[in-house]
Amino acid sequence: MDSLVRAREEARSVTPIELFFDLVYVFAVSQLSAHLVGDVSLRGMTQTLVLALAAMYAWFMTVWTSNWLDVERRPVQLMLLGLAFASLLMSTSITAAFGIAFPSWLSDRAGLFVIGYLAIQLGRTAFAVVAFHGHRLHDHFSNALVWELATGLIWIVGIFAHGDARLAIWAIAVLFTYGGVIAGHPLPGRRSPFSSDSQIYAEHLLERFRLFFLIALGETVLTIGNAFAGVPLGTERVIAVTAAFVGTVALWWCYFHRAERVGQAALEGSGNASRLVAIGNYTLIAMVIGIVAIAVGDELALVDPSAGPSASAAALIFGGPAIFLLAQLVFIRQATGAVSNSRILACVALAVLALLTAPLSLLVAVIAAGLVLTAVAVADTRAGEPSTATL
Repeated sequence: MDSLVRAREEARSVTPIELFFDLVYVFAVSQLSAHLVGDVSLRGMTQTLVLALAAMYAWFMTVWTSNWLDVERRPVQLMLLGLAFASLLMSTSITAAFGIAFPSWLSDRAGLFVIGYLAIQLGRTAFAVVAFHGHRLHDHFSNALVWELATGLIWIVGIFAHGDARLAIWAIAVLFTYGGVIAGHPLPGRRSPFSSDSQIYAEHLLERFRLFFLIALGETVLTIGNAFAGVPLGTERVIAVTAAFVGTVALWWCYFHRAERVGQAALEGSGNASRLVAIGNYTLIAMVIGIVAIAVGDELALVDPSAGPSASAAALIFGGPAIFLLAQLVFIRQATGAVSNSRILACVALAVLALLTAPLSLLVAVIAAGLVLTAVAVADTRAGEPSTATL
């Protein structure tokens, strides 16, 4: 099955089946938002973070693996369709993943979440072990399969726990999962031959990243629209939906007018594009987490714009944009060596405004956060084309 691996020199665009796989994660992002809306507390935020990291890991590891494969071949297409179905099962269980423990685990979907998640991880990696037989990355996928099996046991143990115990166990599983990726899935006496020459596919991966970002941003628009459609009309709510939409446009502008252009420019002159793609992947995860927080904060303001912002609501309304901007700050710094002063100042402004708006309302908080994002978008426009100078 080594013919399933595409030629190293062969470049390609994103295919329809890859887009179809990505679309399943529209639902995943919506379920993450729904889970957080259902419990806007420190516990709810932590649970959502663990689930988001798991879902994003399932997505990006599938993207990275399929990046090496010939997706025009039928076995690869069937594999991706199977992973899309497993992703759907996982996503349907996000909102109830921390339900009642065993023996009622399946009816409360914790078990189904793990079944879907492990089907993605184990199915994809086992397929790669066979498909990459004789390839220089075969040992990498063999090592990765051992890691997936080991962390899978931790996920399964979490099914039998309840409440904070399940949260702690699954958080440990996530830490081991990401630690394994960062370390290259080493095993005693056999370090993974992770190859840096994947940079030849970096342009394709960055294209997948931009499309997934659009998916996440589209889900924000859906969240705002659904929330506004479900509440009585009023002046405050009209102002709230306007501010939320303007903030969403600013997110789009900050990504496509600055971060993506910086990435493309750096990619063209980079001798180590694979490292840039890796940084881009982790910052994309952070940006998606920030977008989920922003969407939930906007929804809270639409439901009750005159309510005072609780500490949790303020953390979402101002923390979401801060996470988004800090992720871009890291990416720009890695790509160009420059520092985005506008993003640093914006994060400081968000922290100050979180304190100043505490005695006011959710509507005022959303407007303030949206203005900060808009200011960054304006600064990006004034900065012009990307360069290695301070941005």
